Amino acid sequence: MAVNHRGSSGRATAGSAPCELAWAVARGDSSAIPALLRVLHPPVAAYCRARARDGGIAFADADRLALDVCRTVLAELSSSTGANRNFTTLVYEIASRAVERVVAAGHARTAIHLRREVLILRTIVGLDPEQTATVLGISPGRVRLEQHAALRSLRAA
Repeated sequence: MAVNHRGSSGRATAGSAPCELAWAVARGDSSAIPALLRVLHPPVAAYCRARARDGGIAFADADRLALDVCRTVLAELSSSTGANRNFTTLVYEIASRAVERVVAAGHARTAIHLRREVLILRTIVGLDPEQTATVLGISPGRVRLEQHAALRSLRAA
């Protein structure tokens, strides 16, 4: 059953999906910004904290980084290029780049890095295999394969 989360004015409301809120912000609806931040910040903070743990960064620093990521997302939505992109991919790319700058700038994307990203996005952020595939630029089958391999190596450890 589809639920319409828009009021009679057509504006996005607090119950709107993140993508709807992002589109509203991109169209210039500043009233959608607080609602977008309420749904955007928790998964971004979870991602930053999960990555920070591996990089030896304090959670307080990861939380500040998450706020910076949210600000950058808002700025990007206001630009012509950001408003036309897949919202989940946009957020992931901004968050990933920000964490990489803090944790370990310039590392190559290794198999271990990809498996870690898949596990974080699937288990902590809560994306499904198709969303994870879109964000990482790989196929859903590859997401499942990398997740399986990561879990198998964790069990063996």
